[in-house]
Amino acid sequence: MQLTQPQREALFDLITLATYTDAHLSLKEDSLMESVLLSEGWESRYPKSLFLDKSRARAREAVEDDVAMQAYPESRAARFCTSEEQSAAMEQVRDVISRDGIEPEEDAFLARLNDAFPKPLMGGL
Repeated sequence: MQLTQPQREALFDLITLATYTDAHLSLKEDSLMESVLLSEGWESRYPKSLFLDKSRARAREAVEDDVAMQAYPESRAARFCTSEEQSAAMEQVRDVISRDGIEPEEDAFLARLNDAFPKPLMGGL
């Protein structure tokens, strides 16, 4: 499935936030996150490295605030409208954070993310 640039950015933000939820960013997660960034296209005038640095800063801020921790994934999940897009995004996020085992905080994040997706336009999740 080909992602739009706003969906790529949302996916990278979700992956970054997911890796910060357990207060432990493993080398496996970081490496896989980098490979996801490289494997997806990038059609922005801003370099991927700058986006990733800012995404990490946003994730650090979000995990420190309960309200932001709810709003941040909801705003990113809103960019995935079909069940296919939502499933693909969930799979990418889950794949990255499962590399070092899924902690209870990460499992809770996945459930919150699943709930944050808008109702799919075609079928269910």
